[in-house]
Amino acid sequence: MMGDRIVVVVGALIAFLLQVLLAPHIAIGFGFPNFMVAFCLAIAVARQDLTGPVLTFLMGLLYDLISGGPVGGMAFSLTLAGAVASSTFRRANNDTSFMAIAVLVGSVLLAELVYGLLFLLFGYAIGFGEALVYRVLPCFIYDLVIALAFYFLLTRLLGQNTPTSSEIRQL
Repeated sequence: MMGDRIVVVVGALIAFLLQVLLAPHIAIGFGFPNFMVAFCLAIAVARQDLTGPVLTFLMGLLYDLISGGPVGGMAFSLTLAGAVASSTFRRANNDTSFMAIAVLVGSVLLAELVYGLLFLLFGYAIGFGEALVYRVLPCFIYDLVIALAFYFLLTRLLGQNTPTSSEIRQL
């Protein structure tokens, strides 16, 4: 169990370093990858017992501090998306790769949509359609590809810890 937590901490540090060092250089238009979102959501699906609101909130807050966006925006959207992803995958009681991919697609889209809406609410001067086409969708595609890579790597390193039917009924 301690080794699993070390993998999570090292993975979070790697995601942070990739976000700072690599992400600004591989942007396409207004879309750029968010390695921190991808890692947090991948770990939320791969191992629900290792994640909680603390990891997602801290990674989101770090992203807010280095990105120049509204502080708390990504922390909120990533915490919300991580909780939804973890809960959905746990309650589905289906540990197939298809279900993991479906949950990752939904949670990454949720995180990007909520973050885009928060930008609009905080007065970012762009229309909803433009924000959706030029910011949310390109970032969603980037984040999804990276999250899938993180997910399959993490399941290889950590294995899956899916709950049994009786554990789900207790929730």
